[in-house]
Amino acid sequence: DLFRDAKSGKLSGPMVPYLEIEKRHRGKLELLPHAAADTEHVSRVQGAKQAVDQIFDCIRFKLATNLKGDLPEGYGNAGPMTVPCVGKVTRQELGRAAGDGESAALREAAETMAAIWGALAATTDSGRRSELIERYGAKLVKTSNTYATLMRKLGLEGPYA
Repeated sequence: DLFRDAKSGKLSGPMVPYLEIEKRHRGKLELLPHAAADTEHVSRVQGAKQAVDQIFDCIRFKLATNLKGDLPEGYGNAGPMTVPCVGKVTRQELGRAAGDGESAALREAAETMAAIWGALAATTDSGRRSELIERYGAKLVKTSNTYATLMRKLGLEGPYA
C-alpha cells in the first residue's frame, strides 16, 4: 500500500522504502499491487510459488519470465505471467490452458451448459421450461461450478490482455 497525504503530499505506507529501490533500478523490477502484497490474500502464496518457479526456470531452463530490461545472452523469454486470478489473462495463459489435459473437461462443460441453456431459451411454454429446470437444473449449476473451478485453477479469470 502507498498513501499520499492530501495536504502535504507526503507518502506513507509499507511500499515507501521500495520507491528508492525502484528509482535506482527503473525498468528492472515491478512493484506488485495491493492484492499481491496482502498477507491475507491467496495471491501472496501464489506469488511466492511463482517466484520460486521463475527462479528454477531461469537456472534449469535459461528462461526469463516477466523480463525487465535486456534478455541475457543464451536465455529465452518466457513472456509475462501473473499469479492466477490477479491481472489480465494473456494469450500465453490461454495457450497453456489449451495444451493442458483439463481443456477437454472445459470444452465438455461448456457444451453441456450450452445445450441446457439452449433448451431453456428455445422453450416458450412455461410448463415445459419448468420441467426442464426440474430435470436439468442441478446438472447445469454443478457443471457451471465445475467450469468456474477449472477456469480459476488454470488462471483464466479476469480481463483478457
